[in-house]
Amino acid sequence: MSNKPLRHEVFPPVHEISIAENILQIAEAKAREQNARSIQLIKLRLGTFTTIVEEALQFAFEVCRQGTLAAEAILEIETVEMVTECMVCDSQAQPAHGICLICRTCGFPLRILAGEELRVEYIEVDLKQEESLSLPFQNEYQSRPMY
Repeated sequence: MSNKPLRHEVFPPVHEISIAENILQIAEAKAREQNARSIQLIKLRLGTFTTIVEEALQFAFEVCRQGTLAAEAILEIETVEMVTECMVCDSQAQPAHGICLICRTCGFPLRILAGEELRVEYIEVDLKQEESLSLPFQNEYQSRPMY
């Protein structure tokens, strides 16, 4: 039996690496528009109905941020719980265990109101003039729901 670590113990999932790279590209583009010296914080909204593992994303961010304007940045993740609504009777609920997108009241399909988010909310940067600035993101910098 080998003492070699398993692959998933050494490398984060590839999915989260590409997401971390995209988050950094979006944040760096906005920071460069403002002639920022560095990015201090990236605020992200992450829904529970995405396939993204928060811990893996944090690890991938730590790896990918090296050599970027965000080399010392903190990735702050706000978790958005999944909320559904029935398409027929309009009852709203958070799914209990597992993923069941059928209404408990009437048995018709549910639509997801919240929980699919993957959005950069804002970044905080250090400007070259020794000021700090918080930059909210407009629609062109927000990700689209994942489905």
